[in-house]
Amino acid sequence: MEINRGCDTLNLPSLIRADRDFDDIQELIQYLECERGDDQINSNLHIVATLSMFQNIDQFVESLRNFHFSIDERAGKLLLLSKESQGKRIYIYTFFDDRNNVPLFITDAKKTNEIPDILFTYINRTKEISNLWIAPKVMKEIKDNLVREYPDMIITYFSAKRSPNTDIHSEFRPHVERGIQYRGNDGKHTLEEMEFYYGVLPKILEVQLPNGIAFRIDNKGIITLRHGHFAGIFKIIEEVISRLENVREAIGESGYSISKVGSRRQFSNAIQIPWSIDVPVEMHYDDVSRFCKAIRSEEWNFTVLEQVLLPGSMFFSARLIDEHTGSLLDISTTGKKIDVYPVEKIDIGTSMRFFEFVVENIDHMATVG
Repeated sequence: MEINRGCDTLNLPSLIRADRDFDDIQELIQYLECERGDDQINSNLHIVATLSMFQNIDQFVESLRNFHFSIDERAGKLLLLSKESQGKRIYIYTFFDDRNNVPLFITDAKKTNEIPDILFTYINRTKEISNLWIAPKVMKEIKDNLVREYPDMIITYFSAKRSPNTDIHSEFRPHVERGIQYRGNDGKHTLEEMEFYYGVLPKILEVQLPNGIAFRIDNKGIITLRHGHFAGIFKIIEEVISRLENVREAIGESGYSISKVGSRRQFSNAIQIPWSIDVPVEMHYDDVSRFCKAIRSEEWNFTVLEQVLLPGSMFFSARLIDEHTGSLLDISTTGKKIDVYPVEKIDIGTSMRFFEFVVENIDHMATVG
């Protein structure tokens, strides 16, 4: 929304005040652009897009109620949610886009503690929903597309990293794993220089466009709108969703079931149908210890169990526990492909986070098989 300094600020619950239903995301965007474009929200708006395995809005609503969200208002597929956090009532709008089963959340809650406490806890503990992870190579493409469209855009802050196995060109010391944070109005040129000389890819960007839009975007799919209109933000979200839908589809085609076998059906046999990740930069025997160390880190927070690594070969298998959710994954690889087996119920959040781990730490060109 474009900020008009002469108008009153409004709290999030009054953002939508039309006596109407919203059943299409474009209707909501048009309303926010045209009918509320002169209003001012009293703080930054955070737009959190997700991917889900929900088949319809009723399943989504049931999951919200199971997590003790209060549904204060409903206008078609647009819901106003609230929940208590640290003695304060937090409000979140959510829209369920049934074109692609994407729940979209809009809130002015504090990103440092209220969003993690309420929204991310819900996402992490609900097996049918996942963050919209933005891989570094996709973040670079978003940045490059914006630069082509807006040559005079400004990047005021970026965080970038170089993974050890990447094949991205680096003029200096390409074997070094590195992370960089930078703040300054010349961030666009500095990032281009860092990309060329040090082979890094962006994870977080703070951008100001000539049309008045200012926003921050990070690799967890949180876009903070600081100034300007919604439409350009939703365009970026749809671009990222289109890139991840094939990953969601592959995860959805995996499966886990138990069959009873034996003459008296006294034995249980687990049947696991995997999904796969193709790794163009082949893993080698020496990469496994680094893989295990990285996936245990606080950023990814998996525990590695039942590890099998055959000496002199590149056969590696393990069971992973997602410390956020308690969900399990079995993985196996011979170097060029990683097979991922669900254990018990499929958890799209755990699966998406493992895929993003592989992209960020093993091979930025990894794709679903």
